Amino acid sequence: MNAKELLAQKVLVRTINEYLRRKLITLAANGNRWGDQPVIEFDMDGIPAVASVADVGHGELSFKATLWPTDHGKKFINAALAGASSRRGMGGFYASAWLERKKGAWLQTSNGLKQVYCARGRRGEVEAVPWEEPLWFEPTGKFMM
Repeated sequence: MNAKELLAQKVLVRTINEYLRRKLITLAANGNRWGDQPVIEFDMDGIPAVASVADVGHGELSFKATLWPTDHGKKFINAALAGASSRRGMGGFYASAWLERKKGAWLQTSNGLKQVYCARGRRGEVEAVPWEEPLWFEPTGKFMM
């Protein structure tokens, strides 16, 4: 993974950990507990964050997270995104990826983390966010379809 993808991995691990701490998901293939509230707001080491989770079938979850969210980002974080311009409108940093839960529990990184955007001037702040150990899942793993 390149440097920007490693930042995305860090943000996504912390995001998944937040969902686990809030007991909105489990790592069981059918462990969806968010009901009608798939979007959360939280603080990531002093940085405002908004995230969403969606069940994409076969025990997998899709996570999207943005730091320094815009009003647009808060409203549309759970929408499907088509391209880079959509990611830029979400906030100062945006990342998305899938979490495998059926054959184990891991962040799917083998194809890279390509859905990443980092605004000019925000990279250093994201780099300064401490890494967090994943709670009961692997931070890297094979992309499954």
